[in-house]
Amino acid sequence: MINKITIILVFFGVLLINLSYFTIPVFAADTITDQMIKNLKGVVLPGGGNNADTKAQTVVGRVINAFLGIFGIIFLILMIYGGYKWLMASGREEEVQKAKDIIRQAIIGFIIVLSAYAISYFVTLALQQATVR
Repeated sequence: MINKITIILVFFGVLLINLSYFTIPVFAADTITDQMIKNLKGVVLPGGGNNADTKAQTVVGRVINAFLGIFGIIFLILMIYGGYKWLMASGREEEVQKAKDIIRQAIIGFIIVLSAYAISYFVTLALQQATVR
């Protein structure tokens, strides 16, 4: 019993260290919303006035960031759940396979979400550069 508790504590310790390592640079970077606000300063759009915070692009950027945050939380929960199932499988091959499937599907979903974000970021950036010129 102590061995399982030690493994779980080490797992969560490593997980927390990794999460803090990867999230610190993200908080320092400009979000797509901040980049849109910077690019829209001084631009007058119909119904938007000069306030960049009320522009449609800002709202879209915030919605995208909110969904990315939700998907990240779902990915983390699925990874922890899959790891827990694998840990508690106790060598039963059927349970181990189910846990591997959960982890594999979570990683595939995460890759799809990251790809969608990269494509939307690229398209948004290209549209911004096209309209500035």
